[in-house]
Amino acid sequence: MMNKNKEIILKIENVKMDFNVGGQIVPVLKGISLDINQGDFAVIFGPSGCGKSTLLHCILGMEKPTSGKVLIEGTEMGAMIEDDVVRFRKTRIGIVFQQSIWIKSLNVLENVSFPNLLKGMTKEEAQRLALETLKDVKLDNWANYNPSSLSGGQQQRVSLARALTLDPAIIVADEPTGNLDTVAGDELINLLVNLNKEKGKTIVMVTHDLEYLKFANKLFHIIDGELVEQFDNAGAIKMSGSLRTKKGERTQKTVCHKDYLESKGTTCK
Repeated sequence: MMNKNKEIILKIENVKMDFNVGGQIVPVLKGISLDINQGDFAVIFGPSGCGKSTLLHCILGMEKPTSGKVLIEGTEMGAMIEDDVVRFRKTRIGIVFQQSIWIKSLNVLENVSFPNLLKGMTKEEAQRLALETLKDVKLDNWANYNPSSLSGGQQQRVSLARALTLDPAIIVADEPTGNLDTVAGDELINLLVNLNKEKGKTIVMVTHDLEYLKFANKLFHIIDGELVEQFDNAGAIKMSGSLRTKKGERTQKTVCHKDYLESKGTTCK
């Protein structure tokens, strides 16, 4: 059972995001509000083009909302200048992208330790912390390898180690299993679940994969730039079991939300 007294670590207040496309204003986010508490495993999901990536960019401070606020630990991301956003992001947010990004001239240990070198740590201290997080993801024996020589699943686990070495307030994972096979994807998700349950890490994950919704204690379902429903705790498990997918297909194409679709003049197919 989630502790209701836990502090809100991420607050999104009526965030709207418009883009100018060919001289026309296109609304992408249409007033999204949600709260994520310290220690939550939150999943944001919805079909392609629904606004998940744009919302994630707003959370990371990579985009400033047209209106509304994104606050992490009480700090408003959109109110900071770019340099301050970068400093905040590299100290308080651990990021795991869908595609791993490496400094190719550095080995695994050096890549993982690099963010702490940027913070001013000594090489010895940065590598000590990097080795600890590599142990957490069960890849310490690969510390001296070039990361590009590792499998896709291993590379994503190294990316997670790099995010962890900063001791971030929140870990943001953007479609982290999108390029992985089922086995490697399950391994990565299990690591995230263990970090959440055993170390209390706050996880915010964007995904198409309905199979992984059951691990969340908070679900946020987005369609056409709107938050159409959200669930806590047992509701997340029930919701994940009710979504329809084709047999053998775990990636979400569309999700039928009856009330929402009927409000738009259409029906579930």
